[in-house]
Amino acid sequence: MKINFKYLMPLLAFLVIALSFQPVFADDSYPRTVTDLAGRTITIEKPIERIITNNPDNSRIVIALGDGDKLVASDECTVETGGCVCPMGSNNETICEACWQGVTPGGLDNLPVTNTRYTMNQEQMASLTPDIILMSSDKEADEVQEHVGVPVFVAAPDYTIDGIKKHITAVGNVLGKETEAKALNSFIDGEVKKVTDISSTIPESEKKKVYFATRGAMKGFYDAKEGRDFTRTDNKYEPLTFAGGINVAKDAADGNVNVGIEQIIAWNPDVILVACSTPEDSGVDFILKAPELQSIKAVKEGKVYNTFYPNCRGSPHDRNLINMFYIAKLLYPEKFKDINFEAEGNAIMKEFLGVDGVFSEYMDYLQFPNTQST
Repeated sequence: MKINFKYLMPLLAFLVIALSFQPVFADDSYPRTVTDLAGRTITIEKPIERIITNNPDNSRIVIALGDGDKLVASDECTVETGGCVCPMGSNNETICEACWQGVTPGGLDNLPVTNTRYTMNQEQMASLTPDIILMSSDKEADEVQEHVGVPVFVAAPDYTIDGIKKHITAVGNVLGKETEAKALNSFIDGEVKKVTDISSTIPESEKKKVYFATRGAMKGFYDAKEGRDFTRTDNKYEPLTFAGGINVAKDAADGNVNVGIEQIIAWNPDVILVACSTPEDSGVDFILKAPELQSIKAVKEGKVYNTFYPNCRGSPHDRNLINMFYIAKLLYPEKFKDINFEAEGNAIMKEFLGVDGVFSEYMDYLQFPNTQST
């Protein structure tokens, strides 16, 4: 049988053209209407591919849910200073290069900075053509949404475990990452259970009374400007409670508050914890040597310890979970001796950042976890 190429070639050309026009099926899940944690309702018209965050807590959740590759800009504490997502040293040197390079394509520290604590560049945001902006407060949300022309979703935790999980669920919902959000919340529940299964067996009469200087003691007893001082505490720090400690400030005013030195002396804690973010900012020696504090049991017995800084333009969920294990081992070393602290730290940071070994490098930099952990 002879093939007539005169007719075959036009037929082949037709088939190529026909195959190139495959039908495009609409995504029935869009547009989607969602409500943010400020009670605002927004409409998502299409799958989200480009994200701007304006604070580290939202950046961390975007990365933890597997959408770090969609970040196109963020705030200065996520990207440049403070190391609120990936750890950073006191001289702005990156710690764990694999973290900085692994959580977003091209490196987290190469993302454009579209806001600081005091300024927000809405024109730059618009030029980056995001599909959504995640903000931590509704203060400017409507203004930004109107000016930039994309939905603004407000989400931030209230820093309790339930608040963190609610935050994760909300961000997962708006990004279409509901399954990932559920898995992350299950991981958090599992980590808390590892500690509370042990701490719940400690009789109330045997629990240690703890004062936590949640802003450190870099400035001594009191610092009116930044609150980086010994008298600043928090009455509801859940990692401490989960670890089996009795927070002596539990009946103080809500949130981060300053209390009088006389009150701390009257509380007479068994243990004092001092938040520390770099090897240089330890206030432990200051507290141990302060004449005013020598009557406190923790000072007399030398039970004053550095611990991980619980704040970083928000509350870093991964480091606060690590604090839970760390405080538990400080307070009750025998009861928690079978928990491998470094392994738990690496597992937690990998869950949030997707990079293994981050915590090992971080604790080596800080130094105190290697000397205080058991």
